[in-house]
Amino acid sequence: MTPSRHVNDGSTRPPRLAIYGNQWAMGELPRWPNQHPWSFQETLDRMVAAGFAGIQADLNMRGVAADCGLRFATSGRINTPDAAAPLIGGARDAGADCITLHVGWGLESDAEIDALLDAVHAAAAKYDLPAYIETHRATIAQDLWRIGQFVARRREVRFNGDFSHLYCGGEVVYPGFAQVLPHFVPVLERVCFLHGRISNGESIQVDVGEEREHPQHAHVQNFQRLWESSMRHWLARSRPGDILPFAPELGPPSSGYSITSRDDDGTVVEISDRWAQTLLLKRLAEECWCRVAGP
Repeated sequence: MTPSRHVNDGSTRPPRLAIYGNQWAMGELPRWPNQHPWSFQETLDRMVAAGFAGIQADLNMRGVAADCGLRFATSGRINTPDAAAPLIGGARDAGADCITLHVGWGLESDAEIDALLDAVHAAAAKYDLPAYIETHRATIAQDLWRIGQFVARRREVRFNGDFSHLYCGGEVVYPGFAQVLPHFVPVLERVCFLHGRISNGESIQVDVGEEREHPQHAHVQNFQRLWESSMRHWLARSRPGDILPFAPELGPPSSGYSITSRDDDGTVVEISDRWAQTLLLKRLAEECWCRVAGP
């Protein structure tokens, strides 16, 4: 059996982009310092008001998401082949649209990588649930060279494209984006889920803006090019009812992703407003989709 590759709602609607929130990224809001942190429910309410279609979260959040009218996706880690079936089966039983996966630690041999990928593919087929390998540091998909090698052997692989890890881990701006771009193609051709975060090649997560004078403007353009290429490839393979999830995933201060500093009285201050940045990433992705698929 061939596993489902795209999220699909069973409708006859044209294929579409859907913006999902991310439970981890929605933590520790609003911007530090804050006297009144948002509860998870308050965060969901804000997401609904902002037009989010779903959330990627732990399995025990499925009911809360459904009560808010949000679609639901989940994530997990697979270190050994025998972990694939229980994890993917549990996601299916919980009613998840799909699952994104950190697979391995990036220290595996080719044979070990193939065993992990075979187990993911078999479990996804058994439970008929889309399962996407995330491009992430400290996994089998931590660099473009290794990805190209295993895609050539396992062409059925589908990805959650978190390009910030490849962009920063490979310091893409050092050799030059144009030179590295062709090596992204095996990933771009197989993306079925996107994590929205922008790197500048030195930091995994940076505050971005659209204006041309913004220090990160060139990186925003590079990421939009990657997103649009992924969307174009996805759309070429899509059918009615298919959904391409895009989840802004801006790590909170405790993770080290969101950069903080201390003011004069020692208070920890979050440099970036992650909620405002999340809404900006949502809009940037929607603009990419409009350029690819039309309004």
